[in-house]
Amino acid sequence: MKSSIRLATILCLLLCIGVIGATSLAWAELQPNQVVILANAKSSEGLSVAAHYAAQRGVPVNHIVRLDLPIRDNLTRQEYEESVVVPLRRALESKQLASTVRVIVTTYGVPLRVEAPRLSIDEQRWLAEAQSLVKTSRARLEQLQQRFEQMAPGSPSAESSQPTTKQEILEMARTMALVPQVDQAWRAAVQHIRQLPQPESERALQEMLRLTQQYGGWGILLQKETGTGRPGTFTDTSTMAARRKLLEQTGPYWTGLGREPIRSQRQLIYRWTEQLFGVRGVLELASNEVDLLTSTHADGSLDSELSFLWWDRDLYPVAWRWGNPLFEDSAAIPDDLPTLMVSRLDAPTAELAKGLVDQALQAERSGLHGTLYFDARGLKAKDATDTYGVYDQSLRDAAEVVKQQSDYRVVLDDAEATLSKPGAAPDVALYIGWYRLRSYEDAFTFKPGAIGYHMASAEAITVHDRGERGWCKNALERGITATLGSVGEPYLDAFPEPARFTTLLLTGKYSLAEVYYLTSRYVSWRMVLFGDPLYNPMKGRSRPTADSAGSLPAPPSERPLGEPPARLTQKHQAQRDQMARLVKLLLNAESGSPKPAR
Repeated sequence: MKSSIRLATILCLLLCIGVIGATSLAWAELQPNQVVILANAKSSEGLSVAAHYAAQRGVPVNHIVRLDLPIRDNLTRQEYEESVVVPLRRALESKQLASTVRVIVTTYGVPLRVEAPRLSIDEQRWLAEAQSLVKTSRARLEQLQQRFEQMAPGSPSAESSQPTTKQEILEMARTMALVPQVDQAWRAAVQHIRQLPQPESERALQEMLRLTQQYGGWGILLQKETGTGRPGTFTDTSTMAARRKLLEQTGPYWTGLGREPIRSQRQLIYRWTEQLFGVRGVLELASNEVDLLTSTHADGSLDSELSFLWWDRDLYPVAWRWGNPLFEDSAAIPDDLPTLMVSRLDAPTAELAKGLVDQALQAERSGLHGTLYFDARGLKAKDATDTYGVYDQSLRDAAEVVKQQSDYRVVLDDAEATLSKPGAAPDVALYIGWYRLRSYEDAFTFKPGAIGYHMASAEAITVHDRGERGWCKNALERGITATLGSVGEPYLDAFPEPARFTTLLLTGKYSLAEVYYLTSRYVSWRMVLFGDPLYNPMKGRSRPTADSAGSLPAPPSERPLGEPPARLTQKHQAQRDQMARLVKLLLNAESGSPKPAR
């Protein structure tokens, strides 16, 4: 079974690079005039890197944006918003580039990291309120679960599993682990009551209706399929009709509450959340607020934050990573704000940063030569949720695809130990492997144009400190042309899956930045890409047996941009209108009925 799954995976990857034919389609190519270069006006060396890149790649000189930034790796969130976001937006608008730029290139001298935001007094109060609601509503939900289980004796109890990394970090993840257990107990109780004889079933039904409303509010009580929404058994039909109408009217507006903290009418909204969606709804809404306002994991790389240049802070949660809209598995959302691709020309010295451009151009002219190394650990995936096993298998899949679709020499190390001895990996064209944390091993010699990344935490925390032992600084110092890493703990699934990354790179149809963004799951996070975003060493050199463009993901550069400033204004207005309509409907409902009790 496992071998058949692996075969299916490899066949899918081969389809992408053309072993299996498909319909030929026109292909958009990322152009230099779609690139803007961000330079620190206080760094003469950084300005020289920006000028060098513009000259070598043909990026128009007026696409260089100079900002006054401190010469250090870190910016506070306030500094980032005031010194980077605002002036960069203004520059793009004044240069009439806002609707054409797809890529931002940060350069030597531009800070690398953005610190977590500091909460305002109001945000601190909202966080405390949400935390209190989480505590009380979770306790109530657990009590309801016990009561449901008592009403259905003999029914199997939901098994609790070991908490995942996500559940250890996110309040909503903990909530979503609990809710299915309660839901299972509730459904078992409903089924048990349906099988009881009269009059026992009628008495049990009355109790079940009361508990059901506590659990899921009117939203669940009015679902006919539960068998609990019988007119006349719990309340009068006029009240039921009014609540059903209110649910229909407010339905589209509740979903928008998940993107930002509730800034006004908090008591009203939480009061009606419980009425319409029960204690479960309160727990979910409060858990989401806690995650939005908790800053423990709200730091990120400046480059990853810049992907959301046209998104204001209140339009996405900076307190955790955000799904990358350009990821190949993500469906485009109509009228959503644009996501930009960002890559960094940075290294221990400005000359090395310029070399990233020169080596990329050399490889494009002469070809990328050398050996492709995949350093796995021999781990077997237990299931699709076993991230370590999945990524280790992806390294083996990548090696297999390269063997079948290219003339490159491939080295697959499937043992636990890393490639560590000097000279163990000569003539690297591509390296992907793991896992030794922030302890670069001098086993590699890189060919011009070499691409590689090492999947471990905080390997890009700095590229300038002399004593830094992380992968990115040391690989850049030793001549790698493109790499990527994290400025903190990213968690493994933030890295591009090796087989996906390698497969798209081999097609020759995508630039480095496009390959990275199509295979990276998150933005507004801790990852950073080093290298020339336009670099495409395989262009015109892939060996498909038939044109397979129809099976490939659309390039990110084909996503609609529109007019970002206007779309941002529209987004804010739509958000305000949505909240205003929800509040108006809830106030009208209160004026026509007794105020619901908390």
